[in-house]
Amino acid sequence: MLLFVGRVAHEKNIEFLVRMHAQLLRVRPDALLVIAGEGPARESLALLAQRLGIADSMRFIGYLDRNSGLLDCYAAGDLFVFASRTETQGLVLLEAMAQGTPVVSTAELGTRSILTPGSGSVVLPESVEAFVDAITALLADPAERGRLGALARQHAGRWASAAMAERLAALYRQLVLR
Repeated sequence: MLLFVGRVAHEKNIEFLVRMHAQLLRVRPDALLVIAGEGPARESLALLAQRLGIADSMRFIGYLDRNSGLLDCYAAGDLFVFASRTETQGLVLLEAMAQGTPVVSTAELGTRSILTPGSGSVVLPESVEAFVDAITALLADPAERGRLGALARQHAGRWASAAMAERLAALYRQLVLR
């Protein structure tokens, strides 16, 4: 299962993920794309999926509660897919990683600081072929997905509030000692 979580809006570039999914189905007809969230692009994305003939391999599951259903959804994903061009923070990336779900994504704006080497992610250009190739390889290799998931969980831990507070305190100590 491929998972996207976020506001279902045009600026999130979900249309790219839908078009990529249509190509992925040619080599992985068992692939499922799940889109969790609500927003103004849902209807147009559902129509696109119908036009592409892939509506049966996609699920729009709407809003999920952050404290229960959403965590289970992240954990159920084989891969978290993301291609937003407008993210300032990319918190959904860290949420997926914290659940041990590897990420396949572009890295634009704020996501560049999160999707660093060794983070449990595969960072790609916005290319349908690159995404299909990477996803196909990862779906065929559970051991590699497990390795990336473990790295993702570690990486997300470095962004936890306690870890960030310690980093900030260390910076203050360093500045005071100068």
